[in-house]
Amino acid sequence: MDPERDALRIALYYALFSIIWILSSDYLIFQPSFVAGISIIKGSLFIILTSLLLYSILRLYLKSLSEKERSLRISEYKFRSLFMELPVGVVLMDTSGRILESNPAMGRLHGDSLDGMLIGDIHPDLEAGPDREFMVRVGGRWLRVVIIRIEGGFLGIFEDLTDIKNSEEAARRALEANRTLLAELHHRVKNNLQVISSLINIQSSKMSREQAEIMRSLQLRIKSMAVIHEILLSRPESSSINFASYVGGLTGYLRDMYQSAAEFEVDVPDVEFNIETAAPLGLIVGELVSNSIRHAFTDGGIIRISLEALDDGFILEVADNGRGLPDNFSIEESGGIGLELVKNLVGQLEGSIECHSNDWTTFRVEFRELGYPDRIGGNGLR
Repeated sequence: MDPERDALRIALYYALFSIIWILSSDYLIFQPSFVAGISIIKGSLFIILTSLLLYSILRLYLKSLSEKERSLRISEYKFRSLFMELPVGVVLMDTSGRILESNPAMGRLHGDSLDGMLIGDIHPDLEAGPDREFMVRVGGRWLRVVIIRIEGGFLGIFEDLTDIKNSEEAARRALEANRTLLAELHHRVKNNLQVISSLINIQSSKMSREQAEIMRSLQLRIKSMAVIHEILLSRPESSSINFASYVGGLTGYLRDMYQSAAEFEVDVPDVEFNIETAAPLGLIVGELVSNSIRHAFTDGGIIRISLEALDDGFILEVADNGRGLPDNFSIEESGGIGLELVKNLVGQLEGSIECHSNDWTTFRVEFRELGYPDRIGGNGLR
């Protein structure tokens, strides 16, 4: 379509027809030739002016109409290309849910031509209605379906999520199997630690007091690790340790083990640590508390255990109001097995330890939680 040429043609047709009509009508109506000539000129001038005006109006209108048709054709082409090339299934439906057209991807999903079918024929749960989104299983495949109301009907989008669903199910089964395996592992480790503890207990009864004390310290360290596995067994869905529960179980065991009259004041928030952090931290608490029970009191006394969260780590404090430390005590130069173990464990946590003694003897450990990868260096475990 050429808007300018079409408008000019229509205007010329109008002008020619009008002039012929005036010539004919004036000739028939007026006999005097002069009057007829004036009327013809006047009428012809009016027709020429109105023809020019009509030409301008028609030209603008037809040009606008041509541009709209061109834009419409481009939009339709783009939509058609997108409709045919989309990797997800798309159907166009009328207001009753009858499929007017479907793209090739939908044909691959369903396997048959859908044109003319009702959307409910694909699956009973499918129906044209208000905008909605849902999952449906069709022919062994999981489809995510989106129904959208459009002018004159509905648009349906079908995305095949079968592979994703299968992967999720496989991951769920693998996770369940791993949880079962891990629970069995924790159970066996806990049982083995109990067997070792029982053997130590039997052997201790045949030893001197000093030897038995060494074996009891070893038994405490074994119990510190066993408590972790007991907690993990009671919470198979989690791989973290509630440190407040851990400390509660450990202090109860220490009180029974040493038959101590010491009073425990525990101020530990409800914080979770991974096993990489909880295991050495529990051993540190066990060593420091057992030292307080064995060396700080003759009977009675208070042992305080607290944990404070910082922006970039934690502070653990174990304190007692017992007899205190010797004046020349230095934690760096201490040669006791227990404190050597504590210093090694603090190093494992990449932390620091300090102590001071006045009315209370306080050991202060500053550390941060480590994940397993953080403890693997370039040449293996650090």
